[in-house]
Amino acid sequence: MSEPSIPLRDPARAAFLAWLVPGLGHFYQGRKGKGWLYAICILGLYVAGFLLGEGKNVYWRWVSPFNTDRFMLHYVGQFFVGLPALPALIQATVEHFRPGSNFLWGFMAEPPQNVINGLHLRLGKVYEIGTIYTTVAGLLNVLAVYDAYEGPAYGRGDEPEALAETEAPPTTTAVKAGGAA
Repeated sequence: MSEPSIPLRDPARAAFLAWLVPGLGHFYQGRKGKGWLYAICILGLYVAGFLLGEGKNVYWRWVSPFNTDRFMLHYVGQFFVGLPALPALIQATVEHFRPGSNFLWGFMAEPPQNVINGLHLRLGKVYEIGTIYTTVAGLLNVLAVYDAYEGPAYGRGDEPEALAETEAPPTTTAVKAGGAA
């Protein structure tokens, strides 16, 4: 006898929780193994990248996307890590509307250009690798959010559709044109 599949809870709430904290939506659904897997892998990759960039590679700035000199495309990917990347968006929004407010004590604030240049000189490509790690962590979390919303890719065979497909079709007897079998 096969195990019954896990009854999944509200998919929209699970997807939101999976975005907020990687793995949390899966814990909410009772899929603890996947929850731990996503939490450790995605948050581990994000933290590793954050540390490689010395905490200065996750930030957002409010500028026109048409101003390519200052547009920050990598934060769009980092945003999907959820709560770990949200202070950057909050910091930039508060700074945009109240310049010089030093909200969150400057945590995840956009560093001055001379600081970024110094990081590039001191860390070299390690700074860029950290940025890539944090961005890839966010993009991986998009897949985890989708998994939390849609549920497991493969059922366990106890779903009604799967049972109907495995049953043998009824046998038929060929009838000759003359009417006798």
